[in-house]
Amino acid sequence: MLKQLVKVAGVAAVLAFAGQAAADEVWNSNVGRIIYAEEIGPTAVFAYGPAEDPGVVYLLGLAKVYQNRGTYDGYWAKEKSKVECSTERPGIFGKMTRHWGRIQVKFLDQNFPARWEAIWSYCDQPKQDVKITATPEIGGNQQGNTN
Repeated sequence: MLKQLVKVAGVAAVLAFAGQAAADEVWNSNVGRIIYAEEIGPTAVFAYGPAEDPGVVYLLGLAKVYQNRGTYDGYWAKEKSKVECSTERPGIFGKMTRHWGRIQVKFLDQNFPARWEAIWSYCDQPKQDVKITATPEIGGNQQGNTN
């Protein structure tokens, strides 16, 4: 399992920095571009960030769910952040890191492509005030569904 995690995290990082995304889902957000990079069992893996500061998001239960998405809990991880946690989690390339936090992603649209928003924290601390908001990238443009 760890070997698979290392491989997938590496793929996620490569996808995050490619000029043309190879993944089916790409979002533009208030924290940059985010790519649905891979699935590990029931867990979806999102990749984000620039090459010099890559990050991953692991969302339990989202893998293979493409319609009628709801709310998913997980965690984000990077090699560096404003806060260092007292515990470690697997991050980019499967490397253990003390720079992680909780995240909860809520999809706003029923069908693909869908907008979403997320609340997040550093480590196990209280949630941050600023939500992450993401809009699907379609043909290089931002576009979202309206309800």
